Amino acid sequence: MSPKVKLKSISIISQSTSKQELIDILLNNRQIIDNKDDFFKPKYPEVSDFDLDQKKLTKAANRLKKAIKNQENILIYGDYDVDGITSTAVLWQALHNQGAKVIPFVPNRERDGYGIKAKSFFDFQVQKDIKFDLLVTVDNGIVAHKEINQIVESGAEVIIVDHHLTLDTLPKASIIVHSTQVSASILAWFLAKEIDDQADISLAALGAVADCVPLVGINRQVVVHGLQKINTDPSFGLKKLIEISNIKSETISTYELSFVLGPRINAVGRLSDPTDALRLLCSQNLTQATQFAQSLDKFNRDRQAIQSESLKTADEQNKNNQDKLIFVSNKDYLPGIIGLIAGRLTEKFHLPSIIISVDKEFSKASCRSVPELNIVEALRSFDDDLVELGGHAGAAGFTIKTENIESFKTKITAYINKKLAKVDLVPTIEVDAQMELSAANLTNCKIIDQLKPFGIGNPEPLFLFKNLKVTDKRLLGSQKEHLKLKFGNLDAIAFKKGDLDSQIAIFSAVDIIAFLSINAWNGNVSPQLMIKEIFPI
Repeated sequence: MSPKVKLKSISIISQSTSKQELIDILLNNRQIIDNKDDFFKPKYPEVSDFDLDQKKLTKAANRLKKAIKNQENILIYGDYDVDGITSTAVLWQALHNQGAKVIPFVPNRERDGYGIKAKSFFDFQVQKDIKFDLLVTVDNGIVAHKEINQIVESGAEVIIVDHHLTLDTLPKASIIVHSTQVSASILAWFLAKEIDDQADISLAALGAVADCVPLVGINRQVVVHGLQKINTDPSFGLKKLIEISNIKSETISTYELSFVLGPRINAVGRLSDPTDALRLLCSQNLTQATQFAQSLDKFNRDRQAIQSESLKTADEQNKNNQDKLIFVSNKDYLPGIIGLIAGRLTEKFHLPSIIISVDKEFSKASCRSVPELNIVEALRSFDDDLVELGGHAGAAGFTIKTENIESFKTKITAYINKKLAKVDLVPTIEVDAQMELSAANLTNCKIIDQLKPFGIGNPEPLFLFKNLKVTDKRLLGSQKEHLKLKFGNLDAIAFKKGDLDSQIAIFSAVDIIAFLSINAWNGNVSPQLMIKEIFPI
């Protein structure tokens, strides 16, 4: 399905476009109008740089310092995704370094479920034979009124550190450290820094990128300085994870955080107990770090294999689908994988998807959607059919009685078919501007590099190139899955687009949408294009 192209600027970038003109186009497209110097040279992050309440942060830090002094038992209750694990790790390290009696806890996806559970807290107390005096939640707790109340009533004091949206009222915690502007890992780092000024900013950056927060303002400040630390002085855990992932430590960017390191940290929690990921980030020596890095790498390979097989099954089940909804249920799907399957199918077909891991009595579902449909709003129309529901416009999850899956499928499919009946479901790709081929040069590559790190809110610049003549082509990869084109002397790589080879003849013309990139090979440096879309003319 060819996407619609939306140009964010009417300018056409040519070889004569000045550096400042190019920068202005790109910054205006990202709505970065003020503080442009801060964007290019972000200062070290401070609490005053965003909406965090310094008084509450200080109050939380003082309570933790008191607990350290009095040797109270502290539990940090995190979450099983990268943001939750990095949040837990950075706060545990700070407290541990100051001599606290502190234990971290990351819930098991299947046993404990999402968010803080009072039962899991009480069970962990019994398991450890410890009565915790102080509970700190990170990346959860802000809407868990019932669970927090039960824990408070048991005699434990509670500090909530969370970035999720609040309800009309707040839980009865002693102290709440909250902001929706940042990831939980950034909030945890600011709290950790109040206790230990050497708190690891690289963990805050990793959690922020993995949680897809906008990389502008305070988030950009943290990620820029966090990447500097990762590239120059990584912790034992990150150092070994970087090595085992076969990436060069001095060139780590947001790409490696999102697509190389993050998935390995997530993988263990998708398939098993996520505690090994936490142990890796908290490792105190290279021997320990090596053991856990190897474990995470193996889990990631297993996850890739399971995901690939599950996607094939889902594709097969969906191949004759004529509805505006992809709905697939299967007893062989692992709960930790269904979100990935839903995301891939929605991306591939530009349709909302509901993927269910079927179990005996209760089944879990993960949902992804397209901009044209608020998926959680659609699901809320059938609240009575669901045991538990959470999420937002683009992604959601729910639990359902297994016996109700088929009747629910009928209802939700009819609802979405009606809702999207007159909607043209074609993906839209936003492009910064049209660019002439002569402007795809090293100078402009280096100008664009100044906008790094790229991510949500500051995407890597994309350009439209029109009516380019193909002067050479060949297939790359062990499966001939990639396509390499030449336009004059300029190389262009189209990953996963080898199937277009038969549609493109040498000396034919194409329009493309591409990123500018620098190719460094054998001491030679040259510009190249990384193609996202090809439109044969």
